[in-house]
Amino acid sequence: MIKYLYCSRRIFFGSVALLSCFVIPAQAQVSTDSLLRRIDSLEAKVNRIQKQNIRPLPENRSQTRSSLESGRYGGFVVADLNNTKLTIGGFVQADFIFDFKEPGNAWAFATASIPVNNGSRGNVTFSPRQTRLSIGSESDTKLGKLKTILEFDLYNSDGSLVPHLRHAWGELGRWGGGQYWSAFMDIDAFPNTIDYEGPNAMVFVRQVQLRYTQPLSRKSTLAFSLENPGNSVRYPIDSGLSSRTIFPDVVAQFRCNLTSNTHIQLAGLFHPITFDNAADEMTTNIGWGVNLTGTIEVSDKSKDNIMFQAAYGQGISRYFNDIGGSGYDAVVKSQSAIKTIPVLGIYGFYDHWWSDKLSTTFGYSYLKLDNQQWQPVTDFKSTQYGVLNLLYYPSSFVKFGLEYLYGKHITIDDQSGDNSRLQLSMMYKF
Repeated sequence: MIKYLYCSRRIFFGSVALLSCFVIPAQAQVSTDSLLRRIDSLEAKVNRIQKQNIRPLPENRSQTRSSLESGRYGGFVVADLNNTKLTIGGFVQADFIFDFKEPGNAWAFATASIPVNNGSRGNVTFSPRQTRLSIGSESDTKLGKLKTILEFDLYNSDGSLVPHLRHAWGELGRWGGGQYWSAFMDIDAFPNTIDYEGPNAMVFVRQVQLRYTQPLSRKSTLAFSLENPGNSVRYPIDSGLSSRTIFPDVVAQFRCNLTSNTHIQLAGLFHPITFDNAADEMTTNIGWGVNLTGTIEVSDKSKDNIMFQAAYGQGISRYFNDIGGSGYDAVVKSQSAIKTIPVLGIYGFYDHWWSDKLSTTFGYSYLKLDNQQWQPVTDFKSTQYGVLNLLYYPSSFVKFGLEYLYGKHITIDDQSGDNSRLQLSMMYKF
């Protein structure tokens, strides 16, 4: 419309200029030429403004889950002035869920929440909780490129639809600070599922942190981070022990991008677990972990990917998707000691693209604790997670999907509960 108006104006002023050849003296031609140059300049400015505000087409694979979680789905460039670009993006998603048995968590397929010996009573859930809004910026400064992201969704553990903070993060050059994905995890290894929760065994947590990233070569980086202090231990009231937060977690991460869609990442974690005993004396146990992850592009002629993770450690359960915050970092051994709990989390998934508009993801995930003798027999022992889906992309901004999920939860005394879920989702990006 803007182009039409300015084209019309140009025709009008051109007509005036032509008429002036007959009614205006020759010496006035200079003013007419100046007017036409100003019209050309205004038209060029309008064209630049239009290009800045047109929604660019998303990059290839921007609708996959790993791209959505890492913020590569693009957005509207609403301002691009003074070396600063402001972008607003996100998506609206509606989930229609049917559980064949009692699910535990009705909005996300959290296998650890499946009740033991659960009944075969179906459950239907409609939810818009995955809907997301992201505001990002990029600026050129004398100290390097400045990037920020502020992101919310509608998912809250209490079931409300109050906006929930996901990311509040800033980067300046090699330094970053705020709340973002832990450096111990690999968001690019998230399989292309539509379930909100994702694999039970995935190292998956957002933390407030300070991070430094050092490029080693064109394809590799080394990063270090100090992350949110704290631990996840259940201290009995009569134990005389209480949690204390004083030392931050320390993470080192090495990443090698072999190609644009193939990478390997190895991360190590030191997780101090500090507590006070009945005599108000402070003690610190050290939890630790290693996490090997990656994505492998099957062929440069297809978009198929293999995604994997193998993570092991002691006292680091709070970093795992299924049991984070459930109190399984350690178990109280006596009135003056705790024992860290070993944990293993592995998964493998395959993303297959039938065409540019149709894809399937399938895979398996397994999470297990090496339980200790001081734990109640009803405590978590292991969970399993499997998925198979069919996803359709009618345009660069829309995704529809049908997904089957299966999960099983086993306790220390070998009691179990399982559930199957069908989920239909519709996602619309903006």
